[in-house]
Amino acid sequence: MNHEAAVTLEMPEPTDFASYAEKLIERFTNPGLKHRTWQIAMDGSQKVPQRWLNAARTLLAEEKAFAAIALGIGGWMHYVSGTDEQGNAIDVRDPMAEQLKAVAIEHQGKPAQLVKAFLSLDAVFDPSLAANERFVEVVTHAYNTIREQGARQAVALLAETI
Repeated sequence: MNHEAAVTLEMPEPTDFASYAEKLIERFTNPGLKHRTWQIAMDGSQKVPQRWLNAARTLLAEEKAFAAIALGIGGWMHYVSGTDEQGNAIDVRDPMAEQLKAVAIEHQGKPAQLVKAFLSLDAVFDPSLAANERFVEVVTHAYNTIREQGARQAVALLAETI
């Protein structure tokens, strides 16, 4: 949040991003809240453009790292592909679920092609991002890390670099 998202936002003074991020993490780690990860993931085709892509564009333009954003996008791609890390079916709740599943089936076993196919979905991704080689490379790397090492390990590896 502080390394990638906050640096791309223009907020009125006296916004304290560090305090906001700390409160958000407290909320996410509160076991009393019944907000599940799948609830956060639902309708991702509508959330990804709003929550990550403007920051990614800004960081790309400034030639800065966006590994956390890429990991989020890679995680979304893994989720909407319809299977978990053990190969079990996932109940994907998204207005584009059928289209996303079709993309995943068509490109099964071909991760680089799968990422490019998802990025070509104009309803989610701006064509300028899909055409940006660095964006495609970083998102593909993030997706492959999740696919090959699992989500927990992918996050742990990311945490080591921040």
